[in-house]
Amino acid sequence: MNDLTVIVPIYYEKAEVVENIYHGFKELGYQVIIVDDGDTTHLKIPKITYSEHRGYGYAIKQGIRQATTSTVCTFDGDSQHSINDVYKLYTVYQMVKDCKMVVGTRWGLKESWYRKLGRKVLNFLATVISGHYMVDLNSGLRVFDRQLAISYETILFDTFSFTTSVSISMISDGYKTAWFPIEISERMYGTSKVKVIQDGFITLYYIIRNGLAMRTRGLRKWLRRYT
Repeated sequence: MNDLTVIVPIYYEKAEVVENIYHGFKELGYQVIIVDDGDTTHLKIPKITYSEHRGYGYAIKQGIRQATTSTVCTFDGDSQHSINDVYKLYTVYQMVKDCKMVVGTRWGLKESWYRKLGRKVLNFLATVISGHYMVDLNSGLRVFDRQLAISYETILFDTFSFTTSVSISMISDGYKTAWFPIEISERMYGTSKVKVIQDGFITLYYIIRNGLAMRTRGLRKWLRRYT
């Protein structure tokens, strides 16, 4: 059994897709936690469920709390991620000394020009504010240290900006992060649940808030050391 738990938050995803993801990871020896974020889809697999929609990040937090391994992976349940990429990211995580997070950098992602531009702008601003280069700030496929994520829980957001907040928090605090290219498939069904303008401005707010909070915390530590 691998020391890794894969957390899959779902919100109105296709039952067949989610069940295939679950069984695929089980066959590879990974622990899997499906978190039903107020979804009404009937599944023939174990899952964590609650009655109302609380948000993508909230669902991931539930999975992190329930995991028993030292390392966790977030994996979107919309058919765009590859199970094979999890093995690659986990391998990098184990090989890179003192690594606390490996983020899947999305390649081949087909999206509108304004979505692509928005992602580039947010990555750039996060790089400037945090002082560390951000390749793919809000990728949903990543492997990271479970206990470290728990220590940041109160400042990690319950919305789609969970990925942004965990990136900013860990990287700004100086924890080693690796970036590894992954393939993104076209959606087999439905459309993205991310609202480009609304979620974009929310993400920008979180970048500024968390980034500045982490930078000033570092400044406070430096001042205490030399005063």
